Amino acid sequence: MQYAEFVVALELWHQRADDEGAERRAERQHRRRRFHLSQSFEDTWYLNGVLDPISGQVIHGVVSSIERELFAADWADAKARLGRNPSVDELARTAPQRRADALVELATRAATAPKSGQRPAPLFTILVDLDSFARTCQLASGTVITPGSAARWLDRAVIERIVFDGPDRVLAVGHQRRFTGALRRAIHVRDRTCRHPYCDEPADRCDVDHIIPWALGGPTTLANGRLTCGAHNRQREPEHIRRGRRAKRSKRPEQPDRSPADE
Repeated sequence: MQYAEFVVALELWHQRADDEGAERRAERQHRRRRFHLSQSFEDTWYLNGVLDPISGQVIHGVVSSIERELFAADWADAKARLGRNPSVDELARTAPQRRADALVELATRAATAPKSGQRPAPLFTILVDLDSFARTCQLASGTVITPGSAARWLDRAVIERIVFDGPDRVLAVGHQRRFTGALRRAIHVRDRTCRHPYCDEPADRCDVDHIIPWALGGPTTLANGRLTCGAHNRQREPEHIRRGRRAKRSKRPEQPDRSPADE
């Protein structure tokens, strides 16, 4: 096993061996939640807090998403300024600074949200029967939680059921180029992370890729789809495709390969 898989297996074993003890530990985690925001010397603000696994995942997911938006903006700005792809230390902000700005942006978006707007609800995906659900709960990040921890959120959550037995009957989407809709969601839930053996990039930062490439007749089906992060998705592309992508991004025409007839 990889280390992350071992941690999950050990936590599941702990819950099976002592489910009441696991619930008591989860309740202690929930009671310990706290957040401090204090103004200090020179009007600097200091943040400190502790969150239970589910609350922490909610905050981390939103802040990380905004931080990626800010990174893309910093990258584009530096590339326009330098006229080439920048290195990380040439960006306008460091990663901690972007996370701080992402937290401010999170608060700004919350303050400007319309009163009539729909409040996002957590999504719980049930992959097994209810008896198994009572023993096995995991967050999208892979963190194992207790059923009692999940129960606190169920009254404000969306419940989704995905059936993998007979996927062609349930999830068939025809002959299409891209993985979208229920099919894309099913692959996210099934794989959870990049399928490269030594990569654990989470699903929300991965692409859904064809195992047998579309150009070679690979179908857009559950069996022929998998999650790959950007780096490992590009690794399997032939060099001429990568050259084409680079040429398109730089808006410069690609030099065609010379054939023997051109000599």
